[in-house]
Amino acid sequence: MDKRINRRRFLQATAVGVSTRSLKLNQASTSRAKSPQVYTPQSVKPLVISDSSGYRYRNGGLHNAVERAFEGIIGGEDTLDALIAGVNIPELDPEESGIGYGGLPNADGVVQLDSCCMHGTKKWAGGVSAIEGIRTPSRVAKSVMELTDHHLLTGTGAQEFARQLGFVIEDDLNTEKSRALWLEWKRRIDPRHFLDPLRRNNPPESFEDLKEMAAKIRNRS
Repeated sequence: MDKRINRRRFLQATAVGVSTRSLKLNQASTSRAKSPQVYTPQSVKPLVISDSSGYRYRNGGLHNAVERAFEGIIGGEDTLDALIAGVNIPELDPEESGIGYGGLPNADGVVQLDSCCMHGTKKWAGGVSAIEGIRTPSRVAKSVMELTDHHLLTGTGAQEFARQLGFVIEDDLNTEKSRALWLEWKRRIDPRHFLDPLRRNNPPESFEDLKEMAAKIRNRS
């Protein structure tokens, strides 16, 4: 029996093979075009991470920043809203010297604060730097994110933006604690003008030199 294939059968078989392969390629292409599905188990719980200020300070209340943020998230608040509300607790605590009201001043004794935030779902971000007179810079940073097309406002521009939104601008954010720490720092870096507490009752030698110089000038005149 002749097992050779004739021209007609060959073309028919080839056409069927090409058609089948095209169908498979189209199916594969369609499956690759679909966006990946994110698997989110129902047992996943929110996780709030903070440095020591997030759990050490309560500003006289019952909750710290981590507790407030976590309760807000599981209670249905927007994640960023809950986090900002949590951050406001240590920001307003005068015992916290790292952020907000009570934050340590710069070399000139002026409290300048920085804050930034990001909203992952919305892909938004906003921040402020070197802002003065605002106890809760995190709220201003959130307003920059939500109300402007900027990512960062700084200095007097950030303060003026906050003023326009109705934020209270204070002349001085120093607390008794932050001012005392600043004065002690100034004394250590500039001992000729800020005297050691142990020597304040005894004029330094430089004072005696000035007295002697003044006496010589008077004698010449």
